[in-house]
Amino acid sequence: MVTGGRMKSRLTFIAVLVFASGAAFAQDASSVLLTYQRNFVRSSLATKLELLKEASGTVKATDIAPLYDTALRFVLNNAGLLAGDAQLRDLALLAVQKAGESGYTKASDDIWSVFTVYAGDGELRAAALDAYARTGMGDPKTVTDIGGFLASQLSIYRSGMQPEYPSMEAAVDALGLLANSDSYTVLFAAYVAAPNPVIKAKAADAITKLKGNLGAWLRGIVANNPPLERAAAFELGQGAGLSDDDRGALAEAALNAALDWTGDSPVEQAAMYKLRVSADKVIGDLKWQRAASSAIKHFRLLWSDWQKGKGSKDDLVAAIQTLGSMGSTEAAQALALNLQLINAQTEQGKPWDEDILLAIIDALGNLGDKVAFDYLLYIGYLQYPDTIKSAAKDALQQLKW
Repeated sequence: MVTGGRMKSRLTFIAVLVFASGAAFAQDASSVLLTYQRNFVRSSLATKLELLKEASGTVKATDIAPLYDTALRFVLNNAGLLAGDAQLRDLALLAVQKAGESGYTKASDDIWSVFTVYAGDGELRAAALDAYARTGMGDPKTVTDIGGFLASQLSIYRSGMQPEYPSMEAAVDALGLLANSDSYTVLFAAYVAAPNPVIKAKAADAITKLKGNLGAWLRGIVANNPPLERAAAFELGQGAGLSDDDRGALAEAALNAALDWTGDSPVEQAAMYKLRVSADKVIGDLKWQRAASSAIKHFRLLWSDWQKGKGSKDDLVAAIQTLGSMGSTEAAQALALNLQLINAQTEQGKPWDEDILLAIIDALGNLGDKVAFDYLLYIGYLQYPDTIKSAAKDALQQLKW
């Protein structure tokens, strides 16, 4: 307990120091630093904390950065003796924060040591990670240390135990701040594992800040990694601010990877089907004609499922619309053959689906390829309602000769 007399004495000391440092500052910034360091060494723990607070509110962190490193070394030298002491912990937190704000590179190792000493203190460790990144810019060891910590926390999470969530979030932010391409793998692991939505969002944001070719890196994952990671990489790419060319190339790679996948795991099958559908939609939205042959293959698989009474009509209609944006004779031929089949079945009195038929007619009109002429014309001779016949006439007028 601090008595009234002791508190008064401490405040008097601080007031004197402020006056002294103010006078010294008018002469030389190094004199201010020296004054603070000298009095820090001489003072009690409680006064050290008050002194550091006063310094942080009076002088720029960059002007007295060595003072904060002095405080960090004091914390490290006494952490064993004063384990659990609230004032020492508060001193450590303030020193870490201000050292980070100053970007004082010489404090980097001491900050990491404080991070290690205060295991379990989420607030302090999060501040230490941020400060370590800010003081360790350009040092590969900083990237390795923070990445290794994040990887260890992900392993803890995967084992079913509870990781240090605040520290994980801070580690992700720190790696984004460092922007080193070596962090792609661990940040993507954090994105995939996603212990909570905050970490998932932070990992996505951090990945977009890394140096290197993000589009090429994502395409590599989509082509080579396990199915769930392929799907995650494609998902990540859609919100990563990629150019349309990179998004198109990624969607093409994703569609090809999903089409080529041959596993039998129900979970992975579902992921690959969703990837096919999602990638095909992006290809259509971007009119990414390079992927026309893959889009045709995707359409045929969906059509086959539909004929067997399986699959989603919405997905099939979307695939038809994608083909309508491909601008290729091959796409027009694929759709025209299916229109021929529907016409033949209608002639035989078999049922047909209006949404699918209208989608095919509209897509053929958009393509404007004369290969569809006979099949669109024949619609007028069959027992279709006026809505279908009108759509066919409109499509015929769009054909190019």
